[in-house]
Formats: sequence, C-alpha cells, structure tokens
Amino acid sequence: MMAPNFKHEGSFAHSAFQSVVKGGLPPFFMKHIANRTLISWWVFAGLIFLLTGCPTSSEWDRQWEQINVALSHGQFQEAKDRLHRLLPSVREQGPTDERYALVIFQLGEVARLEGQASQAEAYYWEALPLLAQSLGSEHPRMADPLAALASLYQQKNQLEMARPLLKRALAIREKFWGFSDPQLLSTLQTYHALLLAGDRPEEAMEIAGRIDRILKRSS
Repeated sequence: MMAPNFKHEGSFAHSAFQSVVKGGLPPFFMKHIANRTLISWWVFAGLIFLLTGCPTSSEWDRQWEQINVALSHGQFQEAKDRLHRLLPSVREQGPTDERYALVIFQLGEVARLEGQASQAEAYYWEALPLLAQSLGSEHPRMADPLAALASLYQQKNQLEMARPLLKRALAIREKFWGFSDPQLLSTLQTYHALLLAGDRPEEAMEIAGRIDRILKRSS
C-alpha cells in the first residue's frame, strides 16, 4: 500500500499513520507520554468523575452537563468555549488522566460538527496517544478517533488513508465485542464500502459475507 503524501514526512500525523498501519501507536508516544456517538462519551465522562472521586468531580459534572446542553441545541461555539476552559486543568493532570483525552476528542467532534475537517483531524490524531496512555492501546475507546479519522479521509476520497485506520478500529472492536457481534455492523458496512471504492472486490466479498451472517443471526 502506498503511504499518503503528507506535507511533512516527519509530522505527527505521518508518524501516527505509519504506526496505525502496523497495528499500534508510535513508540515516541509511549515513551514520552506517561459514533461511537457523543452520548457515549458523555456517559464515559460521567463514569470517570464518579470513579476517580476527586474533589472537583462535581464541577466536572456540571461543566460536562452544560457542554452537553449546548451541543444538543446546536450551540457549537458555546460547547467549544467550555471545552477550552476545561483543557488547562485536565492537561495539568497529565496524559494518564482519561479526561484529558476526552476533552481533546470532544473538541474534534465539535470541529467535525462545525465542518472544520482539518481541525477535527488534528484533534483526533492528538487524542489517540492520550487514549493509549490513559486506557491502553487496545481499549475500545481507541476505535472512536480511528473511525472518525477514517470517515474524514473517506469524505476526501483519501481511501489509502481511510482504509487502514478503519481496519484498525474494526480489529479493536472485534477484540472487545467478538467477531460476530451485531454492534460491528456499522463498522463492517463502512469498511465494505471502502474496499469496494478501493477496487478490492475479494476483500469486500469476505466482509459482505460477514455482514450477511451477522444479520441472519440477529434477525
């Protein structure tokens, strides 16, 4: 597979992409950093403050609720401003605090909703090593920015970029849910479309068979 042509071969995205293709994250991140939907991330945020029991949990809860309300009303600038106000405090906790990754990922989601694809792309790439450090490189949450990035590149018809990212997201979800779980359908269907668009009919046929078997089992 020919690697995408990045403007800077030594860039963050180039390094991360090459490592994702190989099934992991860059050693640099591990050395130096100690849709599916927005709703699922709000739930995840709630679990974090409940489990950590830190003194600021009630404030964290209040802030996330306000962000959620802003997003539900399409007030993207309001949500973005609140996320940026949270960022310094969670950054101080370091990359092992899940909230840091959560804020960065949500900034990417807001940018995507605003139609700012390049900004969303940068946030998603930034979220990946933070999630790996705080939750582990095989945690199911890792699949979210991978799938989001794949979607962005698919929209730009950068199929050689999108396909390995979504393949990695699929592998993570398969490991967590199992090979035949109906929750895989959305990812499998998107991956099938990518394979067809990239003129990979044999691989696409294999994925189509999996989709068909899952649908039959769940009907």
